[in-house]
Amino acid sequence: MTQPARTGPCAWELNTAYCKGWDQYDEAVRKAATDLATEVLWALSGRRYGLCDSTVRPVRRGDSEAWRRWESWLDLPYGGSFAVTYCGCPVGTCACGPVGQELSLPGPISAVTRVVIDGQELPAEAYAVYDRRWLVRIDGESWPARQDLTAADDQPGAWTVTYQRGVPLPAGGKVAAGAYACELAKALVADSTCRLPRRVASLVRQGVQQTFVDPAQLARDGMTGLPEVDQWLRVVNPHQLPRDTVVWSPDLDRGRRRTS
Repeated sequence: MTQPARTGPCAWELNTAYCKGWDQYDEAVRKAATDLATEVLWALSGRRYGLCDSTVRPVRRGDSEAWRRWESWLDLPYGGSFAVTYCGCPVGTCACGPVGQELSLPGPISAVTRVVIDGQELPAEAYAVYDRRWLVRIDGESWPARQDLTAADDQPGAWTVTYQRGVPLPAGGKVAAGAYACELAKALVADSTCRLPRRVASLVRQGVQQTFVDPAQLARDGMTGLPEVDQWLRVVNPHQLPRDTVVWSPDLDRGRRRTS
């Protein structure tokens, strides 16, 4: 099972309401701080959060059983979208076995935005999402048997599925990301009130010694040095996993659940 490698997060919605002076920073500073906070916390939280807008062109494969499972990506753009293959017939003269009502998409599927077949948008009541993976026709019809990859997305012979893929960032994550971006913005403009750990092991001033946390050690521990941010990270990724784990077994059957 393969799919396009995700090398970075999709856009996160940050809550910067608690960052004093956030709106006074230059736009370039805010963007840089937001990008860095998003990328770092996305990685530290297990690379699971964030919704990506995806448009795919399903293409059937010859095996009728392959209809029921996700196969692979054709890493080539077709009219602004990508082709997901389950047949491999590029033009409309090819038939590839029984037509199906179930389509497995790279997930998790958060919401389906639209389905367009032969230039006509399919009513949302005609399909449903199950287990955040399966797009199922529930109007008694089947998905098209053919996909013409030489046609544009909205032309006859083509059909597309546009959906949001991923897991929404929870409210606590938005606050944590906003707090982290706030301190990063301060660091970018050399604000002395920045709370990010400095690369100073200890400091003696007027006979009083202060010991600081090593930022390198924090990074190895999957932390940032900001208590409110690290508390969220400990909750959502207590074992510091680099990405979500998947458990699959042929004996595991928990039934299908409608999710959208």
